Amino acid sequence: MVAWKKWLKVGGGTLGGGSAMLGGVVFWAGTTGEQDLQFPDWPMPELAASTDPEVIERGRYLAYGPAHCAICHTGEDRDHPERVMQEPFDGGLEFAMGPLGTRYAPNLTPDPETGIGRYTDAEVARAIRTGVLPSGELSVFMSVSVGELSDQDLVAVLSFLRSLPPVRNEVRQGSWSFLTRAFLRLGLFGLEPRPLEGPAHVPPGDEPSVERGKYLADHVAFCQGCHSPVDMATFRVTGPPYSGGNVEPSHGADTEFEYAPTNLTPSPTGYVGKVDEDAFVARLRGGRQHLTSIMPWENFGTMTDADLRSIYRYLKTVPPVDRDTGPGYREIGSWP
Repeated sequence: MVAWKKWLKVGGGTLGGGSAMLGGVVFWAGTTGEQDLQFPDWPMPELAASTDPEVIERGRYLAYGPAHCAICHTGEDRDHPERVMQEPFDGGLEFAMGPLGTRYAPNLTPDPETGIGRYTDAEVARAIRTGVLPSGELSVFMSVSVGELSDQDLVAVLSFLRSLPPVRNEVRQGSWSFLTRAFLRLGLFGLEPRPLEGPAHVPPGDEPSVERGKYLADHVAFCQGCHSPVDMATFRVTGPPYSGGNVEPSHGADTEFEYAPTNLTPSPTGYVGKVDEDAFVARLRGGRQHLTSIMPWENFGTMTDADLRSIYRYLKTVPPVDRDTGPGYREIGSWP
């Protein structure tokens, strides 16, 4: 009995010391973790805005259309998502992520004090291309949930943003929670800037093409990122592309519902295996059916007929995956 009590006393002290050490490590990680989002020396693209009206107009098409910049950077009233097509790019949209923290979409108008007017073309281009902001901080959203643009299209978007009327709107930066900072420092999120080099450019044409569809779906419109299985720690695709994305609870008031990004492969269980090209285009033109969907329906519906048909024709070429993802919007627990 005496030996048992002695072991318990020593073991308890060891466990107590271990708990204190673990607590110290967690405290250190939670108070210093944002350092792992700092990349001030990350290189910048050598790109500059143009004043050519044709280039600016192409940037307008991309920002409101396939690149869907407008869905996050215009307006704050998501009860009326159609307003993203009329509001200025002055930011302010709140991204409330529960225990992870809260962030806000920045002002992208050329206001010299609150917008991108205080930054160089290279700094803005780096933020769009790699996710590294002018401050040197890696934007989680820009690095994992934004499409990749060719040099030509990046210049077009940059030129469009420079052409906008400046709007003074001081947007809060927000903050990451202690939990998120700890996860960052302990390496549980494998986040890093995107490469400096963008994808090869495929210009739009009057006629649809598989090459243009691949460029749009794999890169600009970010279809692959949402409609493929993704590792939520690194946000990298881990399963067959376009076979259906991660199921997520709704981010709106309808908390009892969830969204399941559709299998887009040409298998009998995939969407483009079930519908023809005209039906695919009609669905994208048909717009939003559920208010809380994070898919930028308003933007994709403005794409040209040639671009929408190009995406369909490309998706018909991807390897078919037999996976029934079920209803895209459904009650949680209602699908196997």
